[in-house]
Amino acid sequence: MMKKLFLLTLTVLTFGFASAQDMTLEEMKAKATELSATIDANQATINATQSELDALQKRINMLSGWMTGLTGIVGVNFGASNKWAGNPNPTASSKALSIGVTGFANREAEKYFWNNKLIINKAWQRVDVSQADENRTGNLFDFGTVDILNISSLAGYKLTDKIAVSALGELNTSLGNFLEPGTFDIGVGVTWTPIPNLVVVIHPLNYHIAWSGIGSPVSSAGALGAKIRADYQDEFLIAGRKIAWSSTFTSFLPYTGDDNEVANKDEFGIIDANNPTRLAGLSEFTWLNTFSFQVWKGIGVGATFGLRKADFEFQDLQDFYTIGLTYTL
Repeated sequence: MMKKLFLLTLTVLTFGFASAQDMTLEEMKAKATELSATIDANQATINATQSELDALQKRINMLSGWMTGLTGIVGVNFGASNKWAGNPNPTASSKALSIGVTGFANREAEKYFWNNKLIINKAWQRVDVSQADENRTGNLFDFGTVDILNISSLAGYKLTDKIAVSALGELNTSLGNFLEPGTFDIGVGVTWTPIPNLVVVIHPLNYHIAWSGIGSPVSSAGALGAKIRADYQDEFLIAGRKIAWSSTFTSFLPYTGDDNEVANKDEFGIIDANNPTRLAGLSEFTWLNTFSFQVWKGIGVGATFGLRKADFEFQDLQDFYTIGLTYTL
């Protein structure tokens, strides 16, 4: 139907342009007004059709059961990290073999939903590290840099089409240095879906446990606070090619300002002998993104990047990126 409307509009405009060659100025103005009104009428029909299509697609999704998706990045890539505390070498850059997976499994019904998401990034590199480790040598799999594991499960009961009461569990750590550092959250509150493909979690009642450091000693602390998380995933076309984008922002804000004593380590995980401990709060945020540009049958190129700020782990902003081949299901 939309194709027919487009062809009709194009035909009207073409005919109008041809006829305009023999018109006076006043006749052309009148014709322009008439064509504009025709376009407005067609646009109203298109908008109504799109609304009907969106509503139908929502019903299809509810009746289809589980909706799943997977984007993987694998291959030789260029990567870098800057004081990312979860890495064996927090500050490093190199060419590497990396594997990245972003997957989801969502179930939506008339009155409830259950969203599950997994983010994994793992890289093995012959590393160009900063001066503390500059004399080390080894094979590709001897040293790693980017290492991320984020698992979340969100369930909710719908009050309206856009608001639901919900519960969330989330684990944010690394594969190699599991819980060194890492965080775990469990809480309840509300979930808001203001637009399609965007899920915003606001949980004012959340318990947060944080583990600091790389290696021994590892400190841990817990606190009540507010959990805010936003997930967005979508696909769109650029120059006829499909772009898949998945973005996750997760954060925690403690209700108390009490600092906790943690090991005072530099970017290499080495404890300062002169000042072995420091005070740190539990507020934090992490932002992770994956882009995939499909070239042929799901195969393409892509990139992931992340930002993190968690004083309990490390005082400075942490960041990483990878670029490589992708495969999207």
